[in-house]
Amino acid sequence: MKTIFKTAFLIVLITTFFSCDNNDDVQTDPINPTDGFTHNNMFFETANAYFEIDEEDDNADGMPDNYSFFFTNGRMFDNDANVNGSSGDFLLSLNTTNWVFLNVEVSDNPSLANNSPLPGNTYIVSSVNDSVIIENGQIDPLTPAYIQNNIQFGEGNENVGIFNWPGTQGPTITINAINIDNTNPTDSTINADYTFMNQNGDIITGHYEGTFGVILD
Repeated sequence: MKTIFKTAFLIVLITTFFSCDNNDDVQTDPINPTDGFTHNNMFFETANAYFEIDEEDDNADGMPDNYSFFFTNGRMFDNDANVNGSSGDFLLSLNTTNWVFLNVEVSDNPSLANNSPLPGNTYIVSSVNDSVIIENGQIDPLTPAYIQNNIQFGEGNENVGIFNWPGTQGPTITINAINIDNTNPTDSTINADYTFMNQNGDIITGHYEGTFGVILD
């Protein structure tokens, strides 16, 4: 049974979306793309976003223990069922090459003990649990193939691509705006900026504005 959280924003998300994907695979501005991240003056497109709410509530305080933000140029699938013998928490569409995973833990952000992520706030992203930015990655298909809504999904290949792990300066994400459309949930949007220092001291900056998918973990 799903936990009923304390904030109106979370209640709206859970009752309106459940686990769903409202992404559209397009840039907010197709002529001058801004949905993506920049590393060493190179822009990596991430036209889709996902917001994950942790529902396990390990400390039984009625609030999630962490929230995760994902930005990608492909699609994601919540893999709780470990389909076709897979083991990852998430599956990614085979066309995915760029993927941002920013894990925001309540223990690093005391304000989240009583509220969900709110517009106008900047949150510390975990430097020790899960957070990573992947460039030019590869998704390997499952055997047998797994296809959902005409999209084939697979698991990331850990030996292909550039993996940026958090460096000495912790990553952050700023939520500029979250707009939930109760009438047409697919029109709901998020606007966010993030900064990420990798293990080599390089600063990676990213931005996303547009529709998003919701994953209830």
